[in-house]
Amino acid sequence: MEYAYQAFVFHQRADDNGPLLALFHAPAGEVSAWADVDRLAHDNRLGPQREPKKSRINSIRRFFADDPQNTIPTAIVVGLRGVQIIGDGAVRTLRFETQQGQPHPGLIIDGQHRMRGLEAADPNTIVPIVGIIEASDLEMAFQFLVINNKSAKVPPDHLRALALNYSAEQLEARLKTARLALNPNLGSVGVLDEEPESPFRGMVAWPNNPPEQQIIVPAAIEAMASEAKSLGFGELEDLDSLNAFLIAMWTVIKEEWAHLFVANSKLLSKVGLTCMTQFVCSTIKTWARNPRLRDQVDPGDPEKVRSVTSDVLATLDPKFFEADWASTSYDTRAGRDLVMADLETLSFNVANGEPWYQGLKVIDRSWLQQALADAGGAVPPARDEV
Repeated sequence: MEYAYQAFVFHQRADDNGPLLALFHAPAGEVSAWADVDRLAHDNRLGPQREPKKSRINSIRRFFADDPQNTIPTAIVVGLRGVQIIGDGAVRTLRFETQQGQPHPGLIIDGQHRMRGLEAADPNTIVPIVGIIEASDLEMAFQFLVINNKSAKVPPDHLRALALNYSAEQLEARLKTARLALNPNLGSVGVLDEEPESPFRGMVAWPNNPPEQQIIVPAAIEAMASEAKSLGFGELEDLDSLNAFLIAMWTVIKEEWAHLFVANSKLLSKVGLTCMTQFVCSTIKTWARNPRLRDQVDPGDPEKVRSVTSDVLATLDPKFFEADWASTSYDTRAGRDLVMADLETLSFNVANGEPWYQGLKVIDRSWLQQALADAGGAVPPARDEV
């Protein structure tokens, strides 16, 4: 296939040093046909790009679907080789072709998620492009590192100051489509409460929701998100990916333990949300270190997150969260450690066909004795077995 585009061709430096640049645009579907993504891997140590995150691609697709006014004017950066430049002056024609079995003329240096997200929204969506003409491998690696290490987020105070000059309601509505908020404390709380796909939609205890639906305190969502973030998954470094990860995980939990998504549920308490998130995340991290299980793990892929979560739930029993607990509060570091230890024991019990309650420290002994009696007169466990 042969491709031709009108482009502004120029040197950025006034002395005409540095690489020759071309500014143009093309439909996302076409860019996908002539541009590759060269990823860093054990067998490709010169590739600059990281593995793509499905969660980020999906967030860009949703961004376009949420509001017909939403656009992403930021250009992707592409190294171009084998390019014929036709004409004189600032505006010229770029011409290049793809050949079967040969490397593509384009290599995406920055913006692989933007390009894939725009393509997922509609292959005809226009992608702004800055092309580096005849870029060397060294130049492309250099540009990738500079672009990804020199960017800085806008401080929250700057956002709030800027918002004073615009209609707060209108600006907030547009920002929501980009999963942003003027309130810096919303973070995952706002998204998980309002995202249509979220298992926690409309359940956060704040004025946005009717009193009877205010089940989950905002601090519980914040703690859960903080726990997932603290485990150090590179795939969860941005808020969109983190939220997609939490939604995928907890959607499975809600599907399988729907009866626990009610008021006063221990599962939906701050301790429950935090410890269950930590338990699933710890399992994912353990599997990632196992060569035989590594392919099943990708925190940036919602489908794999759902699959791992389902496997984890198969080793647990929801009765743990239905039972009375020995203390009224475990919302301390020591308390959460006790709950985590019991989840580990519970998982071992279920996986090995032992009674689910064996060796658990958090379960109230009186409740357990009554529950066992009601289940058929089972002999209550000895104290050292509870």
